[in-house]
Amino acid sequence: MPRIETRSANRLAIYCFYDAKGHAPQFIPQFLDDLMKNVNELAVVVNGKLDDASREMFQQYAARIVVRENRGLDAAAYKEVMLSYGWDALEAYDEVICLNDTIMGPLRPFSEMFSAMDARDVDFWGITAYAGEATRFEIIPTHIQSYWHAYRKTLVASPEFQSYWENLPEWETYAEVTHKHEMTFTKHFADLGFTWDTYIDYRKYRGLTPYPMLYMPTALVKNDGCPVFKRRVFFCDYGPTFTETAGQPAIDLYDYLRDETDYNIDLIWDAVLPGHNLDDIRKAMHLTYVLPTRALNSCSQRMPRAAFIYHVYFLDLLDDTCRYLSALPDDVDAFITTTEDKISSIEQYLVAKGVNRKITFVPVVNRGRDVSALYVACADIVLHGGYDVVGFAHDKKSSQNQDNGHHGTESQGFAYKLLENVLASKEYVRNILTLFAENPRLGQVAPPPPYHALYFAHTIESDWGACFDITKELLEETLDIHVPLRKDKSTVSALGSCFWFRVDALRPLFEHGWTYEDFLPEGEMKEDGTISHAIERANGYVCQSQGYYPAWVLSDRYARIEIDSLFFSSQVLLGSVGRGHQGESLLSNASGTRVAVSLLRWPRWLWRRVCHAIRRRKIQRRLKNEGYPE
Repeated sequence: MPRIETRSANRLAIYCFYDAKGHAPQFIPQFLDDLMKNVNELAVVVNGKLDDASREMFQQYAARIVVRENRGLDAAAYKEVMLSYGWDALEAYDEVICLNDTIMGPLRPFSEMFSAMDARDVDFWGITAYAGEATRFEIIPTHIQSYWHAYRKTLVASPEFQSYWENLPEWETYAEVTHKHEMTFTKHFADLGFTWDTYIDYRKYRGLTPYPMLYMPTALVKNDGCPVFKRRVFFCDYGPTFTETAGQPAIDLYDYLRDETDYNIDLIWDAVLPGHNLDDIRKAMHLTYVLPTRALNSCSQRMPRAAFIYHVYFLDLLDDTCRYLSALPDDVDAFITTTEDKISSIEQYLVAKGVNRKITFVPVVNRGRDVSALYVACADIVLHGGYDVVGFAHDKKSSQNQDNGHHGTESQGFAYKLLENVLASKEYVRNILTLFAENPRLGQVAPPPPYHALYFAHTIESDWGACFDITKELLEETLDIHVPLRKDKSTVSALGSCFWFRVDALRPLFEHGWTYEDFLPEGEMKEDGTISHAIERANGYVCQSQGYYPAWVLSDRYARIEIDSLFFSSQVLLGSVGRGHQGESLLSNASGTRVAVSLLRWPRWLWRRVCHAIRRRKIQRRLKNEGYPE
């Protein structure tokens, strides 16, 4: 019988690891520490490369380490290792487990799961299964998810199993491995008479989702004792998530792990930040904070030492400048950057407005505007002022937009959004500092990009503008920062350059040693595509490279405007689709819109041919129904 005596079980685990840079995240040692209490031998197979530190770590656990070319994904990796052991050697084990690094944990000792599964009379098993379903495009059979396959001796010794792996093709894509191996493996061997089961009962969730590991992870770990979770939850594409759920899987799981377990959530950031796109992480984890303007959030940690730098260029906007500067708490040091000739006028205005707090003036050269004021004039303040967190803002007109035929209120709206969500009130600023204190991985907070009026076409789909190549060059060649960049994904950076940041998160930008000569003179500044615009879009990725995440921040008051504006934008877009409106979900309607738009681009002659063919077919069907031959 294929049941196993737990106390004397002889198990081999084959652990597949992949990282583009060859570096193992910090969660792996904790994972393997517990796994090794339940297995006798571990083999690690690496797809791609492995750095020295990671090799040294794996050597503490593994009897053998195989580093292979990154081909065929995990299925080909398991095949190579099993064949290198040989079937005679593998048959000596009670169980051979193939697992990979896409799961994190354990949240509960693996011994609980092994004890439960050892008592089940099965030939192979897993932790979770995908419940079979028929989609519009294919029939997906119920199958054990391949991040954890445990094969008993009865299966490993069978000619069918050995032939399966010996003849397994080396597929090139994730889709091929998923469809031709993971989806079919369970049914293939069940049809041959082998028995299987999963630790988590997939039938329980059949009426809710076929994939609870991705869409109901909190329920699995909280209610069913699932010892692992997929790190993909925290960066998976938001389209399917929003189609299947209200968007809550990642934030619910993260909050549960933080508040209800002793799992170190810092391991999540370490596993997710280095190798995944920031826009995907932001959407999945909802890295947007809404803070009160008239109440203080509680803080259990030491408040950061903070400073705020305000760049002044327009003297006719000093009334707004004074109003926003009054939102700074007294213990936040204040600096104003401006050209030498304006300092006296600003000082007199501040006195006349009753602003009596200490403000330090920093003279600047009018070259590079607010960006050079921060990264050139204030670099020493940021790096050596003893501050943990620094805020920055500037006055704004964007007069070039009026020169292009737009009203001033459109640009004024952008300035309003920036400043209202950076300096809304003393309580709001205090709450921002509390946010940094309570979230040690938070690197910066900035208002979401504008999408009202003229800005809609420049930000709502992608906010790169003409800056992708120059930002990529800045990060990779100038700063030697290599993080996942995609032109079709938003930047998650501080567009408009009004934001709060942790000094350590942006240290590489300030340590670069910028000079005024790196920036264009005032008369030569362009609307987009300059080094100033590249720095503006790079800051979020610099945070990421240092192990911090950027986030959006809104005041509770402005959040009311933001939600109504977003809802209005969706209504207008959907209303403009017309006949392209189809289905119920956002993605189905987007698909219909694309079809409708593509049809509108057809030339007239093609439309006439299609319409003629349709009319002809209708006539043929009518004649056939009336008894006439075709």
